[in-house]
Amino acid sequence: MLNETTAHISKKIAVATNDNVLVAGHVGRCKAFLIYETDGSKIISKEIRENSFTHHSPNGDHAKDHHHQHGDGHQNLVAGLKDCESLIFNHGGWRLIEDLKAHNITPILTNEEVAENAVLKYLNGNLVISEENVCRSHQQ
Repeated sequence: MLNETTAHISKKIAVATNDNVLVAGHVGRCKAFLIYETDGSKIISKEIRENSFTHHSPNGDHAKDHHHQHGDGHQNLVAGLKDCESLIFNHGGWRLIEDLKAHNITPILTNEEVAENAVLKYLNGNLVISEENVCRSHQQ
């Protein structure tokens, strides 16, 4: 039987990436998500999930895809990351932020460049959050 001092709560933190090393800026166009399983203080394992969740494609027409995405929200992305408690990325639109929050995925915007460093700093409470990175250009 585990006691409170030996029991660890596992949680997963997703990081948007284009190269499996650095934090990506645009979630919809990122190539993959690094999924870090943690025990709340350190990284236990890392998984790479290809981005098949968003309507944007790395080489697609952003303007066309952008409007289709918002018609139905970000359900595919939320479903693809439903086992994660947080998503770290560089910048994103306010609708994405709200959809993540509505599905209990904490959006974490940062200028930290290296994904693993961002996760470790987040776990230690030292990650600099950059709320000014939220795009509000389409907000009414």
